[in-house]
Amino acid sequence: MNGMYVIEFEGSAGRGVGTLTFKDGLVYGFDEAGGVYDGKYVPSTTPGMVSVMVSVKMPAGQPSVVGGVVQPFDWTLNVAAEMPIGSREGRLSVSTNLGQGLVANYRRMRELPIAA
Repeated sequence: MNGMYVIEFEGSAGRGVGTLTFKDGLVYGFDEAGGVYDGKYVPSTTPGMVSVMVSVKMPAGQPSVVGGVVQPFDWTLNVAAEMPIGSREGRLSVSTNLGQGLVANYRRMRELPIAA
């Protein structure tokens, strides 16, 4: 799973693009709207899959693609998905703590550098 990915996601209020880096059970990244991602991935109860759980720190005043939520303060959106182990690209169904989901297309762009 270790590697760098680009993600394109769509919710009820729009679309976005971001990055995800997977490294030894941790996930981190960012998106074009200023969201900052921090989370983890663990083996799923479904064979061949990992469970990915990420907190997306949203900046004040920036609308979310999930429901168009805008807050006057920084806030956090929690997201979760199941992802196939070793898949280079695919489409995910993502759940959120707002009760609305989104879909995300991902593509592995590169391996982690040795220095990482």
